[in-house]
Amino acid sequence: MKISVITCTFNSARYLEKNISSVKNQSFKNFEHVFIDGMSTDGTLDIIKKYQTEFPERVKFFQFAPGGISRAMNQGIEKASGEYLIHLHSDDSFFDGEVLNDVAKFLEANNNPDWIYGQINVLSGEESRGFFPVRKIWQKSERKNCKSYLLKFYNYIPHQAVFIKKSVFDKFGNFDETIKCGMDPDLWLRIRAKTRWLFFRRVISNFSIRPDAQSSGLKNKSANERNYLTVRKRHLNKLELIVANLVNGLIKLKNSNYQK
Repeated sequence: MKISVITCTFNSARYLEKNISSVKNQSFKNFEHVFIDGMSTDGTLDIIKKYQTEFPERVKFFQFAPGGISRAMNQGIEKASGEYLIHLHSDDSFFDGEVLNDVAKFLEANNNPDWIYGQINVLSGEESRGFFPVRKIWQKSERKNCKSYLLKFYNYIPHQAVFIKKSVFDKFGNFDETIKCGMDPDLWLRIRAKTRWLFFRRVISNFSIRPDAQSSGLKNKSANERNYLTVRKRHLNKLELIVANLVNGLIKLKNSNYQK
């Protein structure tokens, strides 16, 4: 089994070395690390090229004109050659050195499902704010139909903890590039009832929340909420939409301590 780790970069020099270190120190070695760069002008390219020199057969590097994170993620999918893919952004990192080894064993032990999701360690600076998802209601792999339906009301799947077959994208399409953030919930809802997917009770990655981040930053909060509402309108009926808006409003209030 070969795994492709896809990292999208744009002026990411401040965070990238931690990402790279967490990948290259994996005990499981049958992987490639694919970088999609949006024409960085800081030290990002120097860091990647140094890494590529160290592991020329494992590290792939491509540059494209900036076109948004969804397009960059799709470009990574197209350039990847692994059976399973994970998108690990430049400011995120694997939780420890056994992640890929444990994931490979889990996939094989469960007859290679279409995709799996695990947990993330939410970081604010160097401080952990806890793991997600942590509640058992979001972790019931054996109740696929119920779990699949719950996904309509709340996105409990962090893409930084998802390993998904490249063949799933070939069959169902890539991320919707018209959605600038929140493109992953749209994909989960598209494939939830048509694929075999499981929860792996394992912390996969460290997810950094920062004021200037695309997905977690306060400056993008309103735009991100609009994107997620667009996704819900696309996949939910009127009654489901009312329930989903209520659920997400309550959860947002409860989890407000994750924002700085």
